[in-house]
Amino acid sequence: MPPPLFIVGTARSGTSWAFDLIASHPDMSMGFESKLPLEGAELYRQFGNLSSKEDLLRLFSELQGQIHDPMNTELYRLLDQPSVLSAAWEAHQSAPGWAAICESIFCSLDSTTHWGNKLLRIETTPDLLLLWPEARFVVLTRDPRAVVASQEVKFDTSIPYSATYWLTHADWVLNRIGEDPRYLVVDLTEMATDPGPTLEWAFSQTGLDCEPIKKLIADHPGDPKRLEKWRGSLSADRQREVEEYCFAPMTRLGYQPELATKHREIGKLRRLWLVASFHGRELLKDPGSIRRKRVFKRLGAVLGISSFESF
Repeated sequence: MPPPLFIVGTARSGTSWAFDLIASHPDMSMGFESKLPLEGAELYRQFGNLSSKEDLLRLFSELQGQIHDPMNTELYRLLDQPSVLSAAWEAHQSAPGWAAICESIFCSLDSTTHWGNKLLRIETTPDLLLLWPEARFVVLTRDPRAVVASQEVKFDTSIPYSATYWLTHADWVLNRIGEDPRYLVVDLTEMATDPGPTLEWAFSQTGLDCEPIKKLIADHPGDPKRLEKWRGSLSADRQREVEEYCFAPMTRLGYQPELATKHREIGKLRRLWLVASFHGRELLKDPGSIRRKRVFKRLGAVLGISSFESF
């Protein structure tokens, strides 16, 4: 199979627009923040070896029952189709493991040769590379002031929480990806101004035909001016707060502070509290999902503690 293609960014960083562009390619089946690739991998690991098509059918039932993935319900309805089961079983026989099963399911979505997913957690990319070493990632960055302002309107999040989320993404972009050729880091405004180079890289790297690019851009044009709307929604005090929390990383990424003059730290205990208070209630409803959702790895990324990532 060709390598999968993943779109990675924070919430409100343009990933939905990039999804519209890339997922509209006629040979691409793409999940919208689907949990199937990674949570499915954990369920596959727990399930053990598959020795028959009946075992795979039982795994499919587990996937449907255990993974809460409301934006990708069509993927899970596919698991009831005998043709999808047969294709996944053939894929598993050819290349035993979750990777082959997962890509077979995704490609069944639109009867395509390629698949991918939109992600909002860059810290999960190493887990994806363990499954698909040749995967490619389009990593979007956006001005933290725009991200925080948009998250505040959309999700009613606090500035410290949104800044913590943005800082986690920025840390990976600046300090962890390095020169890995499987990642393309692109600023959202730059891509919105001219999506062509990003699409050419993404499609050529994964063996997709580049011929549809002009039509895709015409159908889903970028809007760079709209990306500056944050200036009308952030007060001076709140803008300064965002700039202080994100001071050094935003400068390194080319987003110049306008009001802040120094960095303000969000301590590790506060970061832990911010993340726990935002996501804790969801996890308490389903404690068994903590390992499947890689919660400790996500906390380690937020806190900058690599030892968490081994859980």
